[in-house]
Amino acid sequence: MQETGPTTRVALQDAERAQVNDLVHKVFENCPGQTEYRYLSFLREHVDTPIGRIRDTYESAAGQPVLLGNLPQFESVEHSKVLALLIGQTIGNCVAYSDYNGSYITDIRATELSREKSAGTDLLAMHNDLAWASDVCRPRTLVLVPHLAEGVVPRTLLAPATEVVDRLDAATIDILRAPVFEARSGSSLGWKYERVRKMALLEENAGKLVVRLNFSAYSPAAHLDSDQREAAAEAHQQLHDAALAVGRLRGHAALKGEALIIPNDHCLHGRDPIDSGNSRRLLLRSYVVPNSVVEHHGRTMISLEH
Repeated sequence: MQETGPTTRVALQDAERAQVNDLVHKVFENCPGQTEYRYLSFLREHVDTPIGRIRDTYESAAGQPVLLGNLPQFESVEHSKVLALLIGQTIGNCVAYSDYNGSYITDIRATELSREKSAGTDLLAMHNDLAWASDVCRPRTLVLVPHLAEGVVPRTLLAPATEVVDRLDAATIDILRAPVFEARSGSSLGWKYERVRKMALLEENAGKLVVRLNFSAYSPAAHLDSDQREAAAEAHQQLHDAALAVGRLRGHAALKGEALIIPNDHCLHGRDPIDSGNSRRLLLRSYVVPNSVVEHHGRTMISLEH
């Protein structure tokens, strides 16, 4: 089947591009501390987004990722950070997680020392970010902005939940909709305990399909008998396989001047292997939540422990 990339695409008009360019420079120049928190505070307090139509496109995309094009390009990574935060604030509220990495922007690139799976060069499995987290803290949207994308640029693999489920049989879907999986979290977050929650990997929420995958975080629940555990493990693997198949179809090698806006609950993502000898790539990621989450915590530096 022919690779098609994301189905929802929108490009800034030249006038919008110029407005965004000027705004990014204005934010940077008015934040002498040049920290992500200062950029975000200025955006929240002083800026009305000039690209509000992007939010409308995203909300009407029904769980599909959005490819945003004709963005201004910057030499300074700090300016690109402001751009990522501006896009995030257009969609909702950018947040950082105090018990994750404490950063409003995460730089994603191949490194030897980082413990983030996205910092490797092998195939990055299909997943949602922090999928096991509760509704009062889980990121709902990911904004990915390439600051550097040269050579053989790996594709970000994208798998909308509806297209993944179309590849599964009814029996597998029934298993994935049952709360027969355990999500374990906390051991890599500095918590003093490990939290175990029983969850389904597929469910409906506000009329849209929610899918959950997060590397090794999910496993068949301990209370299942051997046959049930085997069936749950097989359904889990089929979900992985279907997501990867769709991801390879919908994948896109994001270039400088583009951004990907991914609905975290409704679309899985991954990444092709990186040819480190022929690729230079620096991707900036911001996490976005709805107003209700920021209101619940009373701040934008929030915790996953809720």
